[in-house]
Amino acid sequence: MAYSKINLEFEDGVAWIKLANPPLNIVDLEMMNELIDAVEKSEGEACIAVIGNEGKHFSAGAEIKEHYPDKAPEMITTFTELIGRILNYDGVTVAAVRGYALGGGFEIPMACDVILASQNAKLGNPEITLAHYPPIAIALLPRMIGWKNAFEIIFTGEAISAQRGVEIGIVNRVFSDESFDDEVKRYVSSLKEKSPAALKYTKKALKASLALSFDQLMEEINDIYLNGLVKTQDAVEGLDAFLEKRKPVWKTE
Repeated sequence: MAYSKINLEFEDGVAWIKLANPPLNIVDLEMMNELIDAVEKSEGEACIAVIGNEGKHFSAGAEIKEHYPDKAPEMITTFTELIGRILNYDGVTVAAVRGYALGGGFEIPMACDVILASQNAKLGNPEITLAHYPPIAIALLPRMIGWKNAFEIIFTGEAISAQRGVEIGIVNRVFSDESFDDEVKRYVSSLKEKSPAALKYTKKALKASLALSFDQLMEEINDIYLNGLVKTQDAVEGLDAFLEKRKPVWKTE
């Protein structure tokens, strides 16, 4: 697929996906389909996917015209597929957010494992002001930041600052606007130092911890560990390198 509203580049095991429809990077059906394709392509080539933006703002949200009754079913179905692709990505997903991240433009980072935000970032779900609600945020936010914080964001429609995002647990790190790109690359580089196999299996185990009772959870996590991670070359290499006092050489997966 040729992209007209996003960019996709691969660099040393990292997929850099950028929304590229400035000034507001409105997420319409065309961009949704391009993002689905990009995430799918990244799955097989990168253990880390970074979703960021060209221009001043991450995204001011989904295309308003596609919320009308004749367009809404296709839009909701396609956007739900996109969020599912991000949530189920085998490796680590990182959202690098500058400026506005509103509505659907907030729900995309919400689906990522990590949100890195610039100091000027504003995040929110203003759908209630248009007599709508944000389906993805309703599904994800209460589990991520608790009922009361989710209620406030969704029912007021007011955007929060990046720092407030850190305080309530939706944003991982805030970097200055001037050094944002360099800090994102530094953060991603720290992830790249880890074993690709370990990143994938650890994420799988961590996700399992959200849905099961303790007994079920330990059975699932131990199974992933003993029948998945421990049998990889990287798991043995990590032990060997530690005992031999050398830097490990990970196998790319």
